[in-house]
Amino acid sequence: MLERDYIKRLIRQFFDALEKLIEKKEYLPQENIQLEFEGMYRTYFLESKEFFCTQDKEYLLMYLCQTFERHELLDRVEILAELLYQDALIQSSDDEQKNLLEKSLYLLEYLDQHSDTFSFERKGKIAGIKKMIG
Repeated sequence: MLERDYIKRLIRQFFDALEKLIEKKEYLPQENIQLEFEGMYRTYFLESKEFFCTQDKEYLLMYLCQTFERHELLDRVEILAELLYQDALIQSSDDEQKNLLEKSLYLLEYLDQHSDTFSFERKGKIAGIKKMIG
């Protein structure tokens, strides 16, 4: 029970921090936003943003499976998918944006297949990413 409470708190903390960061996009320089994203990768996944940008999507899933406990894996997959998605939205490079979107899509599809919770929001995001990728 304590572990589940911890995970719920972690998820809430992540989405609160991400929401604040998204709000800051309007008035902070791009470099500052990138630094904050870098901090979120390190805080929640113990690796740099570069690690997540350069590794292939299958390796990222394997990394999550090896790094985090089974009971929190799907929550971590969801958090990373959202972080990659939001990071993709601020990229000026089309190639970098596509790279991050493809990784986010892969993780969201994994989550969709393995979660026992149906989510219209997740289904919508999957469809939206597929449309963005083309």
